[in-house]
Amino acid sequence: MIRTRFLIHKINGSWFSSKVQCRAKSVVAYPIEHNETKDVNNEMQYARPTKDIPGPKALPLLGNWFRFLPYIGEYSKADAVTQLRMMHDQYGDIVKLDQIGFRRSLIFLFSPELCEKMYRMEGTWPQRIAMETLHYYRKNREHIYNGQYGLATSQGKIWHDFRSKVNPYMMQPRTVKAHVAQISEVTGDFVKKMRALRDSETLELPKGFNNELLKWALESICSIALDCRLGCLDSNLAADSEPQIMINCVREMFDLMYSMEVQLSLWKVYNTRNLKKFFRALDTLNGIATKHIERAKAKYETMDDSTNLHNRSILEKLLRIDKQTAQVMALDMLTAGVDTTGNVSASLLYYIANNPEKQEKLREEAISVLPDKTSPVTPDILNQTRYSKACIKEVLRLFPIAVGNLRTMQTDVCIGGYKIPAGFDVAACHSLIAQKPTQFSRTEEYIPERWLRGNTEFPSAKEAHPFAYMPFGFGPRTCIGRRFAEMELETLLLTVIRNFRIEWHHGPLEIESRFINNVTTPLQFKLIDL
Repeated sequence: MIRTRFLIHKINGSWFSSKVQCRAKSVVAYPIEHNETKDVNNEMQYARPTKDIPGPKALPLLGNWFRFLPYIGEYSKADAVTQLRMMHDQYGDIVKLDQIGFRRSLIFLFSPELCEKMYRMEGTWPQRIAMETLHYYRKNREHIYNGQYGLATSQGKIWHDFRSKVNPYMMQPRTVKAHVAQISEVTGDFVKKMRALRDSETLELPKGFNNELLKWALESICSIALDCRLGCLDSNLAADSEPQIMINCVREMFDLMYSMEVQLSLWKVYNTRNLKKFFRALDTLNGIATKHIERAKAKYETMDDSTNLHNRSILEKLLRIDKQTAQVMALDMLTAGVDTTGNVSASLLYYIANNPEKQEKLREEAISVLPDKTSPVTPDILNQTRYSKACIKEVLRLFPIAVGNLRTMQTDVCIGGYKIPAGFDVAACHSLIAQKPTQFSRTEEYIPERWLRGNTEFPSAKEAHPFAYMPFGFGPRTCIGRRFAEMELETLLLTVIRNFRIEWHHGPLEIESRFINNVTTPLQFKLIDL
């Protein structure tokens, strides 16, 4: 599940004001009505200049880079989320950070009201000038991308045309349902492996189980994208096997993107060592992925046209429209669907293991739809389950895969009473907002019930602002893989809980917040057969 921005929010008319229109079939614009235009003009007339936005003061010549220097900088020992929390506590709901080496100035928003204002200003073709290292790589690999750089880094009409082609095959519920059987089969194999991996005496999983979840995520997304199995779940998979190399490359990719784009780096000035490592990692990843894509293409060419289109892989569906779009989308899925989904599944199992009462309630639901431990998950079953979906929503409130959502302003706008010129990057920090006690009561507790309709016993998520919780983003640039990620997570959760009582007997979950959030705690869950 990649964020890339990481990036699970509910697109439902009741969640947003009547002026919001959300559709899966096409890229939707959010027009500003006449009265809104008048209000915007009035706001701009009285707006304060950008330089007045609170934030760490940049020193002449030095800028703000010294604040992030090891040992001496006030933000040097903090991860990305902690840095943001420190700035929010010190400067308020809107903070400007500029002059960090060669990085662009950035404005952070820490209130849902300001975030909503940002989204209303994003335009028909929202821009998100981020992941510049990834875009630089793709521009330098024209033999692979041929002018189509994928959804993560493309902008304007190129992005819009690409998104319009893939939306019907990525966002429609019926398309996702066609792949439930595949994911159920992969997950059933994964549960067998979990049983084999646990210690015969302690019943605990090994410290390396984190990596096993990444294998499950890669095997799952490959089955969706290419309709093939990579063999990620084979016993004693070699450290130099192609699936493990792909996982390693994805992890290295995110680590290097953080080092070059968030920390201080001169990669824009010359080919740094990290930039060279970045290119090598992506070349290796794309080399392996392309080989499997070509095999899937050859398989597609031999298929009978009478085969139901909905039962085919995403690659096969897109090949009927545009070969280059199919190639790039498949590469994106194999790149973005590993660390994202793998880390969320890790935190999901952790919270379920640490909340026995919630786990038993979840198990009751699992048993009601899965009569036997080996019963497959089906689309009809996923239509019936409510509590498992609430469990996933709640874990994404506590553990979103990305810090927030970024937009690059295309026109001069007014947010929070300040004029923000076109070209400025603005980030909606939903990961912090979703944990504010002003938005969610008992905010540090894991309470899936808050997402259930008709809930009267627990605090309700309806009390929060509609723009407080958005782990999948919002609007036309909402995460393209959202529905697949939700389906994979729910299938895993139901299957695991139907087979085991899962316990946790170690310390609190440790998270490293870098380009995406990573679970660093060894996941030594105790699995007790039911």
